[in-house]
Amino acid sequence: MWKVAFKGIYLVHALILVLAAIGFFRFWARARFWLPKYVHVLAGVGFVVLLGVLSIAPADAPVNHWGPLSRFLFALVMPAIVYFFFVFYGGQRAAFDRSVATQVPCPFCGQPVTACPANTTEPASTARFLDHTCAHCGQTLIS
Repeated sequence: MWKVAFKGIYLVHALILVLAAIGFFRFWARARFWLPKYVHVLAGVGFVVLLGVLSIAPADAPVNHWGPLSRFLFALVMPAIVYFFFVFYGGQRAAFDRSVATQVPCPFCGQPVTACPANTTEPASTARFLDHTCAHCGQTLIS
């Protein structure tokens, strides 16, 4: 009984991850595959660190059984992890929003507040505020 329930939970979890990956990839394609430069730097540092670790691995380590190509491919695991977690935890969306953000007046006090531009494809859309409250007056901003 419990094995079937856990398999069902595992299947639902896998389905949610696949749907999330599809959504993230769609946004990534809409943003024209844009990632900030510091993510590439982090991935490069991770690659160099893992190459260094693999170079000092003992000769009888499992990664050394298939030659230098396997060590190189294994070193690509770290940049893949960096890119995966950056995109999966919403860093790409936040960085993209910050890069296209503009200053609009607060509807309550008139002071400048950071917001994304309005969606031009929908006629009734308004600016989407990046912060939930105004830093000047403390009012809750509705996006």
